[in-house]
Amino acid sequence: MVMPIILLTIVSIMWLMIFLYDRTVMYKALVHAVMAADYAGNCSNNELKKIIEERIDEELSDALLGVEDANISVKVSKRKVYASVSTTFAVPQNVPVLSELRETEMEIEKVRMSAAELISDVRRIKALYDFAKGLIGDNKETPEGIE
Repeated sequence: MVMPIILLTIVSIMWLMIFLYDRTVMYKALVHAVMAADYAGNCSNNELKKIIEERIDEELSDALLGVEDANISVKVSKRKVYASVSTTFAVPQNVPVLSELRETEMEIEKVRMSAAELISDVRRIKALYDFAKGLIGDNKETPEGIE
């Protein structure tokens, strides 16, 4: 009598862990793609939209464990980038708690950086690189294309 309850509890916990892992992967993919939009250069909004969609799709393609279907939506304007992923999870239908988690959507919106903010950000990254290089020492070769 107790064994089915224990088994159902273990399966539910496993599905919940997979659900939380997939949500984390989706959020990371959205953040990385939207942040990369600032460094895409002088692209048109349609080109930038395509770049963001491809990047999200690339990051999600092999990383999601319990997802049956994922739909990516990206909107790009002059000052904002909006991206969302809506998914359908392959959860067992007969478990009431898990069937509530079947469909989920995650979205992120970011204001695009101005040219001055980009220059400032690049300078901060260069300063961090110089600081790390100083800590490591100058006896190591620098990777090609960093300086």
